[in-house]
Amino acid sequence: HVQDPAVERAKLRRLPFGALRKNHGVRECVGLKAEHHFLENWGVLLFVGVAGVVLALLGILAFDPLPWEAWMAFAITVLTLASLIKGTLPTEVSILAGVTALLAFFIITPQEALVGFSSTGVATVVVLFMMAEGVQRTSVLRPLLRFMLGKPTSMVEAQLRLWVPAAMISAFLSNTPVVAMLMPFVMTWSRSIGIPASKLLMPMNFAVMLGGTCTLLGTSTNMVVVGLASTYKVLDPKTGQPLSFSIFGITPLGVPYAAVGLIYLFIATRFILKVNRGAVDNVIRNPREYTVAVMVTENAPIIGETILQAGLRGLEGLFLVEITRADGECINAPGPETRIAAGDIMLFAGQVETVTELYRLQGLVPATAESRKIKLERHKRRLVELVVSPSSVLVGMTVKESRFRTRFKAAIIAVHRHGEHVKEKMGDIVLRSGDVLLVETGEDFMRDFQKDPNFALASEVSGSQPPLEDKLHKFIAATLVLTMIGVATAGVVSLLTAALLCVFGMLVTQCMTLANAGSAVNISVILTIALSFGISKGLEVTGAAAQLADFIVQVFDFSTVGLLFGIYLGTALLTSVITNNAAVALMFPIVADPVTGIIVTQGLNPYAALYTMTLAASAAFATPIGYQTNLMVHGPGGYKFTDWVKFGLPMQFVLGAAGVFLAAAIFP
Repeated sequence: HVQDPAVERAKLRRLPFGALRKNHGVRECVGLKAEHHFLENWGVLLFVGVAGVVLALLGILAFDPLPWEAWMAFAITVLTLASLIKGTLPTEVSILAGVTALLAFFIITPQEALVGFSSTGVATVVVLFMMAEGVQRTSVLRPLLRFMLGKPTSMVEAQLRLWVPAAMISAFLSNTPVVAMLMPFVMTWSRSIGIPASKLLMPMNFAVMLGGTCTLLGTSTNMVVVGLASTYKVLDPKTGQPLSFSIFGITPLGVPYAAVGLIYLFIATRFILKVNRGAVDNVIRNPREYTVAVMVTENAPIIGETILQAGLRGLEGLFLVEITRADGECINAPGPETRIAAGDIMLFAGQVETVTELYRLQGLVPATAESRKIKLERHKRRLVELVVSPSSVLVGMTVKESRFRTRFKAAIIAVHRHGEHVKEKMGDIVLRSGDVLLVETGEDFMRDFQKDPNFALASEVSGSQPPLEDKLHKFIAATLVLTMIGVATAGVVSLLTAALLCVFGMLVTQCMTLANAGSAVNISVILTIALSFGISKGLEVTGAAAQLADFIVQVFDFSTVGLLFGIYLGTALLTSVITNNAAVALMFPIVADPVTGIIVTQGLNPYAALYTMTLAASAAFATPIGYQTNLMVHGPGGYKFTDWVKFGLPMQFVLGAAGVFLAAAIFP
């Protein structure tokens, strides 16, 4: 058998540098490695090359003479974009590298680099993350979603029940927490109604993004625009006063824009979006597999439903082994039409992540007697994985003999042993070195026992803390959020102040803890937003942004609609390859600089221009990397990159045309 030369060369390219140099010489080694890096990064190199050629042509044909700092700012921005497209580094690290380069070449000052960290918009985003966590912790939306989604009988009804509420909710909550909150529910719901998740998740994500354009609360990008408008002191030409952005200021434009998008979703989902089944399978891949018994409580909302209707059939990585009724009847491998009754003990086998999801479901509690003896409210508990150390005093003891609950204030609910199912009754299991114990415990466990010599490793299972389920906290959280929206809309206080008061109220009433609020803040998102201001400052202070603004004016200066289309196109292109907040920060000085911006030089209505830019920044439909919620649904939906292009790119064109004409008509 003769090896294909192309295959042989591909193998050589992947060899370490030292091995190649030893066997093939330095010259051949350098050639192979250069070829390897070119093939791995050809897309990014093409982008940099095209951007370089375009900028060179603009410099020769369109731009006025620019200082070297402006060209360096262009180069750093292009390289930052290339790094973001490549995706090897986290987004915030790529932007930090760009800001650092601007500082190193003395293009911006440290004060200009850090201007984003003093932005009201950025601070508001931080507080809104905390508010959304309070909403999640109190399960305010769970009964609402259960009622609104129901049990549809057709694809169209399912889409209508999901997308419209999703858009409505995201109008008042940040997109990312909404998608995070909906995804587990939708995955389970899709299985219970027999509709592939791939037909629901991507359109649901787009519906959430559309809803986010209907109010200023819907997405952090909206708040970034408000913060930038305040920082740049953009004025209303009619009054000469700073622009005033109310929560519902964008609503007259956002609602019809979202309606056009939803109509597209209903039509295109049927004809364009394919069914992908690769993301949902019943093969348990995680080696940490447990057998867990849960009991159906007296007030569980799934009582009377079938296994299929309750969404407990076909869960990825989880298998329902048996059901034991309250009267002692045992049903092995229950079928999808088996109905659930109060007091049922359901035995599941599955991986830790899916067991955690099961643990958070309302109406299901661990069935072990030891768990019921823990003197802690359910919402204060969490799951922790423990590895029994070889020197542990627990080795050789049964769970009952070890007095585990008394000694460690925790209840063992499952045991994993080197890939084996441990099927003995919990109290009779003899513990061995290396056993992984899944325990239910309180918030102080990690502080008290993380370094206990009985455990080689102790790790809290992420997201395992059950939410509050009592009506009082739901009422308090809902009241606080609605009050926040009301007082901010009425202009009594700023949105930042209203949101801070809302979060403080949630903390005081124990809707969430300070630890919950702190962990809810996505530091990566905040750093990305704040640092992107520094990149935009580099383009602004060197005159590069002004030259780009002039170019857009020259190309699209045939009407107001033309200028708005130029703003939409420029922002949409950026948001397809970088974050929407970074895209806004880069485009803002081009559009709204008080001296050189398009608004001032061309007499555009500032609301039309800024709202058009806001819509475009949220139009990251054509690639999975354009927005973080795209990435959140990409894997679970089993999507490919081409699915985003085929389904999202036409939507981008449709909404681009609709948004520009609507903005021109509503804000003349």
